[in-house]
Amino acid sequence: MNALDNILEKIPYLSADDIIQTLGEEMYKGKDKDFPELDKLGNYPNFIQDAIYIIEFDTELAMNGIGGVLDNRTACLIPKIIKAFQNIGSNQEADILSQIYVINQTSPWSNEIETLGKSFYLYTDFDIWSLLETYVEQEKNKYIANTHLNRP
Repeated sequence: MNALDNILEKIPYLSADDIIQTLGEEMYKGKDKDFPELDKLGNYPNFIQDAIYIIEFDTELAMNGIGGVLDNRTACLIPKIIKAFQNIGSNQEADILSQIYVINQTSPWSNEIETLGKSFYLYTDFDIWSLLETYVEQEKNKYIANTHLNRP
């Protein structure tokens, strides 16, 4: 059982904030981490995947800017990150990242990418985390109900 499986096992007892914080802690434990690779999350609930993709995006954006997002492993996750933003109701962030993704296909390192990148929540007063918490709480409750219903 890996760290993500442990979180799912404890999910009925965790608040949405606890889930998000624990995911972030486990994702970045370093060499001692026991966390699935980001491209191998398909068997986990969508809301957990969405939270992980947003945490990954936020970390990379904060540390290295939009250039860092486009220049490392996070780049291959951009379509999933866009979907995660849509799922939590942050269509503006999804639209910005979609535009950057399209521009980057033909004009990497364009000034337009940097300009658009400065529109992200990280550089404004928009609170992405409250949207993510609300989404995780709602989906967590559905997950618990479905898990309970599917038990013998």
